[in-house]
Amino acid sequence: MITVRKIKVRCEDKTFYDFMRKEQREQNKALNLSIGYIHTNSILKSVDSGAETLILNSIEKLNKKVDKLKKDLEKPKITDKKREQTEKAIQTNLKLIKDEQIKLEEGKQFRQGLDKQFSEIYINNNNLYHVLKSQTQVQYMRTLDLVTQKVKQDYSNNFVDIVTGKCSLMNYKSDFPLMIDKKCINIFKEEQNYKIRIMLGYELDIILGRRNNENVNELKSTLEKCISGEYKICQSSISINKNDVIFNLTLDIPNTTNYEPVHGRVLGVDVGVKYPVYMCVSDNTYKRKHIGSAADFLKVRQQFQERKRKLQASLDITKGGKGRKKKTQALERFKDKERNFAKTYNHQVSKKVVEFAKKNKCETIALEKITKEGIGDTILRNWSYYELQHMIEYKAKRECIKVEFVDPAYTSQTCSKCGHVSKDNRQTQEHFKCVNCGYELNADHNAAINIARRSIDYKPKEIIEKTIEKTIQPITTDLVEETGEFKQLTFI
Repeated sequence: MITVRKIKVRCEDKTFYDFMRKEQREQNKALNLSIGYIHTNSILKSVDSGAETLILNSIEKLNKKVDKLKKDLEKPKITDKKREQTEKAIQTNLKLIKDEQIKLEEGKQFRQGLDKQFSEIYINNNNLYHVLKSQTQVQYMRTLDLVTQKVKQDYSNNFVDIVTGKCSLMNYKSDFPLMIDKKCINIFKEEQNYKIRIMLGYELDIILGRRNNENVNELKSTLEKCISGEYKICQSSISINKNDVIFNLTLDIPNTTNYEPVHGRVLGVDVGVKYPVYMCVSDNTYKRKHIGSAADFLKVRQQFQERKRKLQASLDITKGGKGRKKKTQALERFKDKERNFAKTYNHQVSKKVVEFAKKNKCETIALEKITKEGIGDTILRNWSYYELQHMIEYKAKRECIKVEFVDPAYTSQTCSKCGHVSKDNRQTQEHFKCVNCGYELNADHNAAINIARRSIDYKPKEIIEKTIEKTIQPITTDLVEETGEFKQLTFI
């Protein structure tokens, strides 16, 4: 499993900061130059020139003219003088067609030759590396190898979207982190301090933070495993975040967990309006839990948006000129705060989902395939459901728990007891009552059950037969305290 750990560092050698800024600037220059070369080479290979298209159109017009003149020769009343003029015009046009065909062939050969020459000069045989070396002042030459690898990979991944207009050509901005080769990263311990040695021999002190902190102990454990070789260090990067230097340490962690889930047990996760997440175990519907409150989240998010609108309105009179950038910095900082709040909230929710799945020994987590049609515009605009699902997915993978995405259609309208589907089943946003069998429970809880069972393709009757002995039992005090619900106590 590949993971990235952000570590705060500092360097006692003051020349390091000047070196890093200059090296980062030259690296980004090399990135933008190389993406231009690769894109140019691709366009030359795949696109015909406009001159060739113009010649083809000319040849087509001349052929039509010759065909018309030949039809004139077939007329019975044509005079000898007219016949002589027509034959002469046909020969003239045939000669023009031959000349245009020669031009077309020469143009094709020239373009093909240009393709080959450009590719040989700038792309093939590692020539791109030498071109970048002559046009930049990178001090650590291995950086140029990382640049060429990065650009070729990015361009290959986005080629279709670029040529179809879905995205523009990549642009590596000034804040793009400085890439560091794994071969020049060495983590070691000196007395009680941890350090990282990188290219050109610079040594960076790792800032652990406060003592006896859970995060500090976890970081120490990670560093010790890097030193021992248990964790493999991969290509990493370093960046300056305001006044802090952040080392983005990329690690390849082996999956050595001894997690043993119950075969076929699925945790259904329903994302809703009242609760961001409502979970339920497939084979024991007593085990359920909701996390957070969408109302509280939206309240904070909408407060951010309202304050941002007011700040934007106050900047309308600032149309340009000196000082505009300084005046708009407050707005940019506010956008960052809003984004960080949503990201942190999703991290907290996703962590609790995976912990609940692990605690109940679930083999799979079933998530909904989110679509705009299934969620209101207000919720979709203010909530990053895709980001939340992505966080659940990679955190579950870390614990060796599978993640499946199921079709959420009719999960909120289907009775989890008898399988009857009707819009009338969901009487309110929170309350579910089946019009067929009269079964009642929380609407989000009902949807979570359907999502969990849909992923393993069980039929409702089969599920009831297998789980009836587990589900019909007294509700313990521990369960009520764990879920925090005291009203909805009616289950299958």
